[in-house]
Amino acid sequence: MKQMRRSLIALAASGALAAPLMGHAAGDPAAGKEKYATCAACHGADGGGQGGAFPKMTGLGEEETAKKLAAYRDGDQDYLKSVGLGDRYGTMAPNASGLSDGDIANLAAYIAQEFGGGDASGDDGADQAAAEAADSGELAQADMVRGQALYSSCAICHGEQGEGGHLMNAPKLKGMAASQAASLLKVYRKGTEMGQYSYAMIPQATHLSDADINNLAAYIAVIGEEDIDTADEPEGAPAM
Repeated sequence: MKQMRRSLIALAASGALAAPLMGHAAGDPAAGKEKYATCAACHGADGGGQGGAFPKMTGLGEEETAKKLAAYRDGDQDYLKSVGLGDRYGTMAPNASGLSDGDIANLAAYIAQEFGGGDASGDDGADQAAAEAADSGELAQADMVRGQALYSSCAICHGEQGEGGHLMNAPKLKGMAASQAASLLKVYRKGTEMGQYSYAMIPQATHLSDADINNLAAYIAVIGEEDIDTADEPEGAPAM
């Protein structure tokens, strides 16, 4: 009996018992619904991802959702890249950083219950195509010179080429789609708290017009590309 007790203590200390126990911990969907109010700013109250600008919550299972949230919180970028979410780390990590295991379990339970069986249409490819079409339209109609001028203030934190990691360890922007950049800017413009950078981003976005957001987002989408046409930039425009 003593030998068995010692074995159980050793297993618990090594974590061999902890993982199965955590895996069976049931979340509270009602508590998860309260937490999801912040997520809805980007992912939508219906979990639809704002027309493809953000990942959809529909069709996600409880275990899968919990694993992704834990990966964002714990910085497991290898796992996120393996499931096609590596480019979302800079946006999601600040939002997940303060989540407890209980918060994650509750959110996962709510998302699975509310949206889990919902994506019967199988239209992920259509959503992606729609997002790409929207980006193409924004790029075609945007004033890149104006977008570059607006970006001069963003560069202080995010870097001249959108590489990130400057003031306040700002997220990388290079490679972000125009539709995603525009959606984020509109969320911040509303004054919505969205992660640890909200205090800095909300004042920056408050006075941006729809045209400003369109131009800025379009410039962000092509930042770092050598063939950006700013040859007609007016004198006195802010330097990058």
